[in-house]
Amino acid sequence: KKRFAKPAPPPRGLVFPVTETKGTEPIRSSTPTAKAIIAAAVGAVNDEKAEKVLKERNWRFGYVKHWIGMVDEQCKTPDAALAVAKAGLAKAYEIFQFVHPDGSSVSFEDAMAAKNTEKFSTGFIKGEAAQGKKVLEVPYNGKTLAGQELKDQVKKWVDYGTIEPSAGEAIIKCVDNPGWLDLSDKYFVLLGAGSAMGPFEVLMSLGANVIAIDLDRPFIWKRLINRAKNSSGSITFPMNAEQSSCKDDDALYAASGCNLFTQTPLIRDWLVDLYPGKSFTVGSYAYLNGALHVQVSLAMDAICRDLSTKRKGTSLAYLCTPTDLHLVPKEAYEASLEEYKTYSKKLYCIIMSILGRGKLLRKNARTPIPGEGGDFYTVNGISVAQGPNYALAKRMQHWRAIVARSEGCIVSSNIAPATSTVSVTQNRTFAWAYEGMPYFKPYEISAPSTSNSVMSAILFYDLNDPASAGNPKTKLNNPNQIFQFGSFNGGCWRCAYEVDSIGEASVLIYFSRIAAPYVGIVAAASAAVIAKFLGYV
Repeated sequence: KKRFAKPAPPPRGLVFPVTETKGTEPIRSSTPTAKAIIAAAVGAVNDEKAEKVLKERNWRFGYVKHWIGMVDEQCKTPDAALAVAKAGLAKAYEIFQFVHPDGSSVSFEDAMAAKNTEKFSTGFIKGEAAQGKKVLEVPYNGKTLAGQELKDQVKKWVDYGTIEPSAGEAIIKCVDNPGWLDLSDKYFVLLGAGSAMGPFEVLMSLGANVIAIDLDRPFIWKRLINRAKNSSGSITFPMNAEQSSCKDDDALYAASGCNLFTQTPLIRDWLVDLYPGKSFTVGSYAYLNGALHVQVSLAMDAICRDLSTKRKGTSLAYLCTPTDLHLVPKEAYEASLEEYKTYSKKLYCIIMSILGRGKLLRKNARTPIPGEGGDFYTVNGISVAQGPNYALAKRMQHWRAIVARSEGCIVSSNIAPATSTVSVTQNRTFAWAYEGMPYFKPYEISAPSTSNSVMSAILFYDLNDPASAGNPKTKLNNPNQIFQFGSFNGGCWRCAYEVDSIGEASVLIYFSRIAAPYVGIVAAASAAVIAKFLGYV
């Protein structure tokens, strides 16, 4: 099969650097690149830990301890937290390459600094629907919750431990402030507008002005544009031709969109000049598998970086994953300890712990980290199976969030719950684990529509309430505490065990439930046969 496979296309746009050559063929490997970035980040405050990163032989499965060491260093002082973030980002811009159409390449930093003569045209569609009601609605378990019913459900989530109290407070404040839902004069730049976890549907339903960035694929734009037409909002998007030259809708779809990898500087230029005087909220929602996720994350970062410095009033928005290393409230740490006391006595957990030899059902609560401003509590939610590329892509978003906030930018960066998106549940192992996870209180897996709605509500809170942790005027003892608040994490912070250690146990629980009816039937049939054999019937 390999002999007759098509050769890979030549590198274009934002690419990993050449890390070695095999014969005359250049190799672009993600491992040495990621190690160089993490080493530069932690090396800004600790040379010894940087050296350990570079010497790590088993990066694919050994990277987690280096993430933990890096975050521990960031907890020591606010300056250390920012130094790590700035050094890591600077290294990424320095070593990643941008390959031009003629095959020449420069550093990504130089590519973003260069002047460009090419420009996008601008497409615009105004929705045809009347303004709808400005009410926060959350689809949940077959119902649509709003008003007091939604508040009651939020309280249940908080009381059970599925979400943090600060997230519950944010959602309830959004319910109580319907003015926050009037988005007719608000502009949202969605990088990855078609993403399953993005807020496009919610924003359209509330009449927002969405500036959509997504791939130049007609089927994507057919969906986005038609949804915008059926809303009271609007959609603005880059085009490779004048909108007036498109003879029909199909021509419009074909001329719309762009490529975050190959056209990063042009997208940035287009956004910088678009709608002068309007404040943008720029959300990073694009997701790709493997090393591509690192590339798209860096491409989005370049746009966020430049818009937040070149356009006054720009705010940034991110969706953090629960499968990461986060600072958490002391109350979450204490709740996790209580759950551990309960679950560690259960026979099933004792058996799984013994069989796992320390790899299964690991205690979630970590030793507090002393630092300037007090002790800091962390949860290691990193899933080794997702790999170091995923972890790096999300970490770069963390870094930009705290750097931008330190420079006066409002940043909404909240933990979203584990969500049953198609991209996750197509992996059968993950799908099975999701079915069994609720055994471990207070886990709950969310549907995409629920996640979209609740995370949008927390975003609106961050953008409107001065008390939000995302507001730079709100005092934090450490920049990384921005991720401690507004967390709708699905219960992984208060669970007894680390999320990466309950997968196998959750899968077994799922299959035991599937098998339970059949076991009962077999047991009943066996009892009947034995009874007949013994003459009781």
